[in-house]
Amino acid sequence: MTKKLLFICIALFLFAVESHSNDSGIRAIGGTWVVMKDEHPTVQMEREKIDMNVYAEYYDVIAEFTFKNNGDACDVYMGFPESGYGDMGGMWDTTSAFLSFSTSVDGVTVTAKREYVKGEFESWDEYRAYWIKQVSFKTGETKKITVKYRSPLGSGISAYYQGSDNFVRYTFSGGNWYGKVLESKLNIYFHIPVEIRPNEKFEIKKELDHYTYYRKNWEAEEYFGVIFKIKE
Repeated sequence: MTKKLLFICIALFLFAVESHSNDSGIRAIGGTWVVMKDEHPTVQMEREKIDMNVYAEYYDVIAEFTFKNNGDACDVYMGFPESGYGDMGGMWDTTSAFLSFSTSVDGVTVTAKREYVKGEFESWDEYRAYWIKQVSFKTGETKKITVKYRSPLGSGISAYYQGSDNFVRYTFSGGNWYGKVLESKLNIYFHIPVEIRPNEKFEIKKELDHYTYYRKNWEAEEYFGVIFKIKE
């Protein structure tokens, strides 16, 4: 029986909105979507390239993923989840946190259906929803999956800066696809003057007009984040 999986990207928010992306698989069990613990037997996420364009009140993300099917033809569910927590009032079962969202397969825009998931978290103020689409692979076929969305900046009380800070985050979680991710590259373009909080955990390199985070031949299981203050 063909395994039904989801390729997912997560938007998390606290007080305002914080955006995450998670390239992991999900399986449908009894009508409930759950994260897989094992690998897909044939479909590999070979590469991912993520561009973040950060503005004063929101940021735009364009995520491009290359998937290759190393086996027989199969159908794969790919989804783009959003999740969140904080003082939201339980309204997110019908209202998305995204300001905009679209996705495409090999350059062709496709429709993704938003499915709200109940009871996945223990806390009353947490929720999760998935934007789900189905993608068919031929034997040995490679496909390019693109996701675009706009999300408000994350924000919270700062223990480092005086007042508050903002943040953008990205959750690498590609470990349950076949094999390893050969290359991951995340680019952050700030279109506002910022002061970035030092973070020894992630080796972020400053390019001419942006910051870059690069990994290769890895499981892609990591919570990446950048915290910053907008300069006046």
